Amino acid sequence: MSLFDDPSYRWRDTFLVLFDDEQRPTVELTLAAIQQIGKFDVQQSSESEFGFIESITITSSADLVGLEIVYVAGAEVVEETEALVLELAADAVLLGNEDSLAKMSTATARFDILHFEHITGNSNQPSDDDELMDPGSLLAVTAALADLVSGVAVDPSSASFV
Repeated sequence: MSLFDDPSYRWRDTFLVLFDDEQRPTVELTLAAIQQIGKFDVQQSSESEFGFIESITITSSADLVGLEIVYVAGAEVVEETEALVLELAADAVLLGNEDSLAKMSTATARFDILHFEHITGNSNQPSDDDELMDPGSLLAVTAALADLVSGVAVDPSSASFV
């Protein structure tokens, strides 16, 4: 089930966690890391034949959020990461994130973490695009996944480290 297909959810943002494919966790380890943050309901999960994560969809009724976590690997990741490294390079040096930039440049896999807002019957209408949503769950899950895989978390829309 994709939250894109559910009219009660609206996509808001996407963060990335870039890492070495050899660090790819199992679904079980991934869910354990996420459940340490707070109470999330698992809507679906898919795994490879060896139990490694393919995707997970979680929701939280407490903060009206849905997250889709999708594993991506291969040439696509390497190519897109090279472009992102160039975008982040100047700021990384200025902000002292050279280690993160170096780690990121060797990434061969990533998690795409898609953040959705749950529109309820109590909501008058979806939030305006300019209105800021509470990104707490997104940030917490992104940090937990980055720790789990020894990866680097990035917000590609603002070209910044998370």
